[in-house]
Amino acid sequence: MKSIFRKLHLWLSLPFGVLITLICFSGAMLVFEQEITVWARPDLYRVEQLSGPLLTQEEAAAKVAATLPDGVKVKGVTVYPDPERSYQVNLSKPKRAAVFVNPYTGELLGKYERLPFFRTMFSLHRWLLGSRPDGGGIFWGKMIVGVSTLLFVIVLLSGIIIWWPRTKKALTSSLKITVHHGWRRFWYSLHVAGGMYALLLLLLMALTGLTWSFGWYREWFYEFFGVDKRWVYGVHVGSFGGMITRILWFLAALLGATLPLTGYYLWWKRIRRRR
Repeated sequence: MKSIFRKLHLWLSLPFGVLITLICFSGAMLVFEQEITVWARPDLYRVEQLSGPLLTQEEAAAKVAATLPDGVKVKGVTVYPDPERSYQVNLSKPKRAAVFVNPYTGELLGKYERLPFFRTMFSLHRWLLGSRPDGGGIFWGKMIVGVSTLLFVIVLLSGIIIWWPRTKKALTSSLKITVHHGWRRFWYSLHVAGGMYALLLLLLMALTGLTWSFGWYREWFYEFFGVDKRWVYGVHVGSFGGMITRILWFLAALLGATLPLTGYYLWWKRIRRRR
């Protein structure tokens, strides 16, 4: 039985491994997008703390609403406890649109713009840098990401069946990354131990991520688990537990990106040894 899963693991990983690496790596890069964006754009997110009363959320919303074109409305105002953070006035469209307001002076600081690096990482993560076709048709980038993610679930599960040890002592050994017995042993232990450490989180990311790829899966997932899009997003990016879970999700995604690469290395070494 293990031989069957071993072949399944190999022949799914070989053609889709590079895609899985790109998806996992770009996902890891997006985990701390907000913190890096705030640091990179202090002109939008940071203000000088002044004495005197702050604008109310209603006043901030009214200032922004007066500048909006027809068809665009204020959805809400995000206020942060940090006295040196600007107000974020969220708009109805386009997606993720927002205007930042100085809560002390009422000055409009500018509109939200995704940093080019994160725009690229998001496009890579969701669509392999593709774009939605005009006039409908198959969105190939989105489809390939969805299929790759679905196969990644099978690869993860088959990997556990292949390498799960039979004894507690063997399990302890499998969870160690060996660094003193040559490169091949190091990459093998990183592949096996890394997969075991990151398995649960990678499965959570993949199973929730599929809701953005396939409509039929999204409807089934929401109905079966009784959850909404916000809950799914929180689990997918690890934001539900604050900084600790986000760090764990970041590390797991990076480990997920290395698994196909270490697998390629081990496969190539095996081929060379046979020759």
